[in-house]
Amino acid sequence: MTWLTQEGEVWRARFRPSAHSRVMMGLGWVFWTVGWLAGVVVPGAALGRLVLALLRSVPLAVQAPQGFTSSWGAVLAVLFLALWLLVWVPVGLVAQVGLLWAMFVREEVTVDPGGVTRRSIVGPWGRSTRVAFSELSDVSLRREGHAVMGLRHTGEEVALSQGGTAEQHQVLWARMRELTGLGGPVSELKHVVPMGKEVAPVDGGVWVLPARTTRVRWAWALGVLGLVLLLSMLLLAWRQLFDGTSVVALFVLGVLGVLAAWLLRFAGWTLRGVNAWEVRPGALVRRSRGLGRIHAVRYPVEWLEVTRRRQDSEDGGDVVFALWLRSAEGSFELMRDTVDRRPVEHLGHWLAHRLDVPLRLKGVGEGWEELVTRRLDA
Repeated sequence: MTWLTQEGEVWRARFRPSAHSRVMMGLGWVFWTVGWLAGVVVPGAALGRLVLALLRSVPLAVQAPQGFTSSWGAVLAVLFLALWLLVWVPVGLVAQVGLLWAMFVREEVTVDPGGVTRRSIVGPWGRSTRVAFSELSDVSLRREGHAVMGLRHTGEEVALSQGGTAEQHQVLWARMRELTGLGGPVSELKHVVPMGKEVAPVDGGVWVLPARTTRVRWAWALGVLGLVLLLSMLLLAWRQLFDGTSVVALFVLGVLGVLAAWLLRFAGWTLRGVNAWEVRPGALVRRSRGLGRIHAVRYPVEWLEVTRRRQDSEDGGDVVFALWLRSAEGSFELMRDTVDRRPVEHLGHWLAHRLDVPLRLKGVGEGWEELVTRRLDA
């Protein structure tokens, strides 16, 4: 195996895209970049002309930019174009950088008795990450070998190798298992923080699982959208001084103001709110708190169940693994994953150990059957 070499106790793997893959990704990058530029230049130019016309202290009918003669119609057009650019520009840039990185990146993974060093190199630039085996509580394959993942004691997942094929990742995973003894059955992880979760013990033997989400980024997105609506409302109010007031303009003005206020308030709620699960004897309690309101919903648990089904049909579609809370009062889907069953089972074993209830694996292997269930919150 030319991609994998051994020097004493050190294994070194080198990955790089094939020539065929680089050509296909290069063509994709060219087509994407042309389309992305067109989606930026044309709306950007139209937005600039409309904003300049709306800021002039003359009636809009005299200028008729882009064919608009009503102030509310022009402001709604400005709002649409601004929102389009706010989404399209960053999405396009991220996609282009991702494609360029995938085209030229070379990955080198060094495995030694102390840990894994992963180095990604693009031309003269490179970045290196070192993960000590002492930091990890599990080593696993992600989605049939698409990556080798490590699980830190805190519940955070870290990629140990992503640049190779499924067969290459299988070999690396085997080497890491030999060195660490990690990567055994999921049931061995019942004392380990679940993948991608946070846990905190509180008084009375209760464990809390705060929701690890992109709360700050989501709040920023809501805040920016609210500010755009607020600026659109102010721009429309400014136009009333020169174009006269109409019923439709006042209605649009009110709608923009209400939406802006609601989005800004919701952004504040997102930043200050609380969303967590409390693990109590025989039950999970969903507790959420925002701007002065506290909600607590109790879900009794008699047993936990991990199921496997397909999203579309038995012959096609992604496989979905789900963790269910079961009781005589009904069923509730707590977690699902279309990538791997290991995080779902891990959370199930962790909860079963603390709730003191059984965990059942329903159809996770061959011959599975789709379950007909209902949600408590339906």
